Amino acid sequence: MSQIPPARDSRTADDALPPVEPPSAGFILQLFVVPAVIVVIIVLVWLMFNWLAHMGSDPQDYVSALRRGNVARWQAAVNLANAMRSNAKLKQDAALAQELAQLLENELQTPGEPSANDIQTQAYLCKALGEFEIPAGLPALLKAADPRTAVQVRRAALEAIALLAANAGREQTVSDPQLLPALLTAAADEESGIREAAAYTLGVVGGPEATSRLHALVNDAVPNVRYNAATGLARRGDPAAIPVLVEMLDPDEKAGIATETDADSQEFKRQSILTNALRATTQLATANPTADLQPLATAVEKLVNSSAPEKIRIAARDEVLAGLKRRGQQP
Repeated sequence: MSQIPPARDSRTADDALPPVEPPSAGFILQLFVVPAVIVVIIVLVWLMFNWLAHMGSDPQDYVSALRRGNVARWQAAVNLANAMRSNAKLKQDAALAQELAQLLENELQTPGEPSANDIQTQAYLCKALGEFEIPAGLPALLKAADPRTAVQVRRAALEAIALLAANAGREQTVSDPQLLPALLTAAADEESGIREAAAYTLGVVGGPEATSRLHALVNDAVPNVRYNAATGLARRGDPAAIPVLVEMLDPDEKAGIATETDADSQEFKRQSILTNALRATTQLATANPTADLQPLATAVEKLVNSSAPEKIRIAARDEVLAGLKRRGQQP
């Protein structure tokens, strides 16, 4: 008996698909309106937090909070220091500078051992005073740099003096007869962090006595101290900086990152050292057109051919090495 062949399905592929229906209002709501509402909510939340962050941003609000003497006053000092960075008008406010200087002096004169909150407040008051473009806060900063104050406060004061010298002008700061003795004392301190800050500030302030002390600090056993001393000397065109700059330009040098506890911190520190060394090399070449910078040219060329991050190698090649070549220091 012959088999009857099965009937062929005459439906097309389109017949097998479900019928196409227009989207429902609920679907459109989910697809477009709900995400838009979420975006609006996110924006409103951001605006709310931004508004809260700027509430009370009047510097007098911060000063009032500092005067209250509560445990949160260090946050007012932090906010004030941050506000100073971007406000050109505040940087010229002599009355505010005097008020903050008096607050800092009052803090320093408080009897007894300072608490962690006291130390934080004093340190950030120093940072705020460093942001001014007038030297009204310098006497208070010099008191904060006294060896009898907390190390964190002393370091913040020294760094603030360097910033103040850059902002207000070297001439307006070096005229204070107490400045150089305070910096020289700090440069001989047993605490390496204080020597490090002093080396940086001496490089900014400059002058024969500062340079003489930097010649000693460039041989300091602590890498950060000699690095700051070398960059300070380079800024002044002093060839005594060259050996340490060569050390800093070595991408395989480990001394400068030895104190960092994890790989990310070590890499960040290494890149910072390389960047500062490249900048100092250019400053030295500019400030001293006749110095023999062949050791630096060789070190920069080694850096260009190393496995350092690309942006650093490009800067070393296109900016620093090219500049040394134009100067006549062929690697």
